Amino acid sequence: MIRQFYLVIFIAATISVSCQNQKPISATNEAKQTVSEAPKLETHLRTVANNVTADSVQLSFTVINNADTAQQFCKWKTPFEPRLGKYMEIIDQQGNEAQFTGAMARRVMPPPAESYIQVPPHDSVRIVFDLAKNYSLKSGQYTVRYIGGGISGLQPGNEIKISIKGH
Repeated sequence: MIRQFYLVIFIAATISVSCQNQKPISATNEAKQTVSEAPKLETHLRTVANNVTADSVQLSFTVINNADTAQQFCKWKTPFEPRLGKYMEIIDQQGNEAQFTGAMARRVMPPPAESYIQVPPHDSVRIVFDLAKNYSLKSGQYTVRYIGGGISGLQPGNEIKISIKGH
């Protein structure tokens, strides 16, 4: 019985000492706040041409870095790797999603260094791509937005409305 009492006292003392050596919670939160204060890369989508047909939907995709330091993103599942992967959501006026007809790929993880694109501080990178190459589109009104996220690390940006005219 006395041994159990001393054991409990010993464990309590050990826990007490180890708790005193821990960093205060506020210091940990301050470190997290400092890391999260760096602006994330932004994405911006827009149409390039006024004459949009089911065979040619030219869009511009821009990645903007508002931070004071260079940042990078993985080009997988972005228009910077235009013929591979589903990275756009295209919804018609009835709420139906356009059918994806492009290629999908399995990837080796983690992404190799050449899969990343560097964006200098207070600068941007831009690409023009044809949405009609990977999606089955018809005449009508559509809402388009980038959804790639995930592996690229990019957040969805704006959504745009496009009006596709017949061939």
